[in-house]
Amino acid sequence: MKKTLYLVIAFAAISCTKTQFDEFEVDAGSANFTNYIAVGNSLTQGIQDAGLHNEYGQQDNSYPAILARQMKLSTPGMNFVQPTVTGDGSGYKHLEWINGELEVTDVPADASWSSYGDQSIKYNNLGISGIRLTDCVPGTALFSSSINQVICSQNPNGAFLDFGTVLTNEISYLDHIEASNATFFTNWLGNNDVLGWATNGGDDGVVNTGLSAPFPATLAVTEMTDPGVFREKYDAILDAFQIMGAKGVCATIPDVTSIPFFTTVTIEAVGDDIWIEEGPYSSNPGNVRLATANDLLTLYASTDLGDGIGFVQSNPIPHSNVLDQDEVALSQARVVLLNNEIKASALAHGYAVADMYTYMTELKSGLTFDGVDYDARFIEGGGFSLDGIHPNTNGYAIIANKFIEVINQAYGSSIRPVSTSSYRGIVFP
Repeated sequence: MKKTLYLVIAFAAISCTKTQFDEFEVDAGSANFTNYIAVGNSLTQGIQDAGLHNEYGQQDNSYPAILARQMKLSTPGMNFVQPTVTGDGSGYKHLEWINGELEVTDVPADASWSSYGDQSIKYNNLGISGIRLTDCVPGTALFSSSINQVICSQNPNGAFLDFGTVLTNEISYLDHIEASNATFFTNWLGNNDVLGWATNGGDDGVVNTGLSAPFPATLAVTEMTDPGVFREKYDAILDAFQIMGAKGVCATIPDVTSIPFFTTVTIEAVGDDIWIEEGPYSSNPGNVRLATANDLLTLYASTDLGDGIGFVQSNPIPHSNVLDQDEVALSQARVVLLNNEIKASALAHGYAVADMYTYMTELKSGLTFDGVDYDARFIEGGGFSLDGIHPNTNGYAIIANKFIEVINQAYGSSIRPVSTSSYRGIVFP
């Protein structure tokens, strides 16, 4: 078992009071939940603790699965099929006591991970961790960088869907949406069109595709998406749902810099001067300087610090583990631009919007659900998992309730919200 050194976090037990929801008749309103399809990335697929795992029903409680169970109360005939892993799945992070200290360590992948999913099954949850919106819709140029990312990068999280072969028989993500026959959908695509770049320290994530000319030899799998390209492809997704007559809800992108992945390892917490290397998109690429409060160290920078990296100018924290102040500004500005396109596209197609940007900003300041206070602190905040990026099961229940609120308002439905305190938070040893 490989150990990952994080800051040791103290925690306190808190009591919770279950909310007693008002009695009301469950009704679908003008929505038809018979065939609910969820599209999105890791937040939709149910990733938490840096992996896809299900030993305590983590993936069984993705927000679409929670939402589908509530929909089923008004539509008993609906069937929601989610591709789930066995037990440890792709591997993940968990807490264990080591020499009297609570630390985050790695659990290896389950032996069944290499055969994840069954491509002959028609799934309702189409979430794929790591996928960008721009990867979901084919590009207009024959050999453009928008060639199927799932194939070229060999993304194992998408193995449950058949994507064919590069160029000769490609099956796009959009093709799967068009074949879904959805009557209702949630669309939370777009996060990775900024998040992947940010969590890689402002890096485009160029990988070798293993292909030779005239095919693309490399692919930038985490490059931020141009707003114009984003809008064109977002429209294509909503066009597909509109043609099949589906109703649904789109969701905006949260501020990627507000998550615990970027707010836990701080100069204040370390209590010392920290030297960093500026990234390729900063105003001075490769420059080594002292970090300021405007720079964000990633959660993985704690491993560097534990190894003695970052305390002298000659050995700075590498740019891959830092989002410097210029990159922070770039990522925040791009989120705003992409959210404008999401809202405009949803409005043009007549679909409701769940404003997750505002909602997750409110969570950072602190919200109370079922008598329990939540915020965006690592571990102590209660809603995020051990990777500092994705929610834990409790957090996914909170997100499901936000979608329920918007669905009820937009479609006159009366879907019952879930009691968030009934779901697991972080699993302690």
